[in-house]
Amino acid sequence: MISNNRWEWVAIACAAYSLTAGIVPMYEAQLPSDWSYIVNDSQAKVLFCATQGIYDSVIKDVAPSAPTLQTTMCLDAAKGEPHAFATAMASVAEDADGKLIIEPTVDDLASLIYTSGTTGKPKGVELTHNNISTNVLGAARTMVKNPNDFVHQGDRSLAFLPWAHSYGQTCELWLGIAHGCSAGICRGVPSILEDLQLVKPTVLFAVPTLYKKVYDGVNNIMETANPRRKYLMQRALELGRMNAAHKQGLGPPLGFMDRLAFKALDSIVLSKIRARFGGNLRYAFVAGAACPAEVIKFMDALSIPVLEGYGLTETSPIITINSPEQRLVGSVGRAIGGVKVHVVDEEGKDVGVGKDGEICCTGPNIMKGYYNNPEATDEVISVAPDGVSRM
Repeated sequence: MISNNRWEWVAIACAAYSLTAGIVPMYEAQLPSDWSYIVNDSQAKVLFCATQGIYDSVIKDVAPSAPTLQTTMCLDAAKGEPHAFATAMASVAEDADGKLIIEPTVDDLASLIYTSGTTGKPKGVELTHNNISTNVLGAARTMVKNPNDFVHQGDRSLAFLPWAHSYGQTCELWLGIAHGCSAGICRGVPSILEDLQLVKPTVLFAVPTLYKKVYDGVNNIMETANPRRKYLMQRALELGRMNAAHKQGLGPPLGFMDRLAFKALDSIVLSKIRARFGGNLRYAFVAGAACPAEVIKFMDALSIPVLEGYGLTETSPIITINSPEQRLVGSVGRAIGGVKVHVVDEEGKDVGVGKDGEICCTGPNIMKGYYNNPEATDEVISVAPDGVSRM
């Protein structure tokens, strides 16, 4: 699929899984040469293009040199056009008996996600159904006493992280679906702040840039505000940080007068800042890069806890994550259920507490390997210190 997030993306993925077929997601912003390489390396048989422009480019620059490609379709093309996804959907006979469904096994390939290729040609990361489903279960249901404390049926997210990336796909899409969560699909990065107002998410999966954008905006407003407004904003954030510190067991409770001031300033000041995120956020998640501690503490002051996590595409992607019950600013949290973290030396042996080394992990989240690239697979997957597990 060459497509940004849209409902057809999910429908195609689920349909593919019901036939034990794997999906190979790509980005609309990539070059035709990138699409061509990935289509050929993955040996794709069917290609779904989001727009007519992408479809035309594929027919011209990709399809002629892709011998395994059998069908190319366009999601935006009008019903009735022979290459339109809508035309194909309209022609499908009803499968009343479920005979078309071939249930996948846990070891079947679910997603073949190509890395950015910053150190050479992109490599296809093979993620199985077991990789993804155990990552969802391990992150959302083993880190809290109540499995609905992370995400529950009444939650709503705003999907702007690309589902072509493992972070957006596993954490936002499949984790949300697994808990009956609904999602609004963002129209694109320039529309994020406006779409947050429209969707009003209760949970949000993002990268540090989004939170820092609001943090910088608020600080810029304070710097140019009149003295009275600046004082009220600074005081509101100060009381918010003190209140958050108490909730985390890191400080005393607010005194009587401070509680009254916080209640008033929360309504007058902080609620307006929370409204930039839609006004309904219970929790926010951040990964993909280190988020500055001052930004996390700013979000705490708004009463929006940000839960930091860490992982790789090759680990489906979650290795560790903070939870609502165990959270430390500046930490990426604990290993999720079923995953064990090792810090090892050059020989692959545990270095011990307090010493530097390479972060590795074992668990059901470890990719099957790099597609058709055993040499690259062997470079990153080895035997764990226990002498048995894949690390």
